[in-house]
Amino acid sequence: MTAAAQSEDTWAVGERVHHRKYGAGLIEDIEENRATVKFDNGSTKRILAGYLEAGVPKAANDNVPAAANDNTIGVINPADWHGEPIPARQWFVDGLIPARQVTILNGDGGVGKSLLALQIAAASALSVDTLDMEPLANRVLYIGAEDEADEFHRRLADITDAHGKGMDDLWRFRLVTLADRDALLSVPDRTGNMQPTPLWRGLQHYAREFKPGFIVLDTAADLFGGDEIKRAQVRQFIAMLRGLAIETDCAIVLLAHPSVQGMQSGTGSSGSTAWNNSVRSRLYLTRPTDRDADPDLRILRTMKNNYGKTGDEIMLRWKDGAFVLDDGKPSPGNALIAAKAERVFKDLLAAINASGDRVAKTKGINYAPRVMAERPDAEGMSVKQLEAAMLSLLAAGVLRIDMEGPPSKMRQRLVLVDAQRDE
Repeated sequence: MTAAAQSEDTWAVGERVHHRKYGAGLIEDIEENRATVKFDNGSTKRILAGYLEAGVPKAANDNVPAAANDNTIGVINPADWHGEPIPARQWFVDGLIPARQVTILNGDGGVGKSLLALQIAAASALSVDTLDMEPLANRVLYIGAEDEADEFHRRLADITDAHGKGMDDLWRFRLVTLADRDALLSVPDRTGNMQPTPLWRGLQHYAREFKPGFIVLDTAADLFGGDEIKRAQVRQFIAMLRGLAIETDCAIVLLAHPSVQGMQSGTGSSGSTAWNNSVRSRLYLTRPTDRDADPDLRILRTMKNNYGKTGDEIMLRWKDGAFVLDDGKPSPGNALIAAKAERVFKDLLAAINASGDRVAKTKGINYAPRVMAERPDAEGMSVKQLEAAMLSLLAAGVLRIDMEGPPSKMRQRLVLVDAQRDE
């Protein structure tokens, strides 16, 4: 039996109707050209009356095969969205971590990716902003496979203190530590297909009950039991995680170590390209490449973002057990190094000038920072450190540049302003 769609003015409250996407339902209200229908699947929708059918779905009177009207495989007709509001994209952290998706956070060993993820998670549970990020205030579940509970206790104490909060404010935070047990969430079967482990089933059940808005999995090396260079296994693992993200309406961040090639190339990628290709967002936490850079500095880069910009960078600094935004000022440790470099520069310049040799500000064979760095009494100062010291001393008026020689061949000599020169 088939039924043709009726015109919008012939529907009545209480009438049974059918919709191609939502199935059968009962009209509860009619207003102008829209009907409010309570469908048998439990949902209630306002539908344009012209998209409703009487009694049973039509089988094949519009050149659509009858099988296409059977929605057991979840077929969607975009025409059904006509007149419906366009859903806004949801983010856990705007522009960085999308909701209902898996984001990978790569980070070199010891760079602090676990600390960063923990800080973002804690900020969500504390309902505070952190590092100019505004994570959604929600419940959080952190799965840590590398550290024991005591280490998390210390880190969370530093993080809450940095945000002016106490440990009792973390009542929406849940932690699972797996440092002392098998932490694999998925392993391959005999055919090479990834299968969930009992541990995953347990975490999946808890997530359904707890309903977190954010889940951190730390790290892929401990949780993924497959071969990281096999694309199919990687994709199956990420698909398993994405399924939980969609089912529980949460964002998932998976921490991962980059491969040697990923570190050398600066992309931070790990193993197979499937890791990068299977997620919608990937971040990379690393240190500045300059060997003289502040050891407390970090750079968080957006390496992939299907829903926004890539290439953005956030400069961070480790301070008292947590990350803060870098303000461009040297840390106390770097200030001491800079002061030492200035002292060494002045001592070396005095010794060089006393010996009758000459160094200059401009780069060349007698470039002062390079000449000084090669001396045995340079106390380990690098060319870059001595260069910064020279510029600072020049700006402060401690150094001056004298010009010597005949007019046809004038040469620079860098001298200390307060030094007594022989006539």
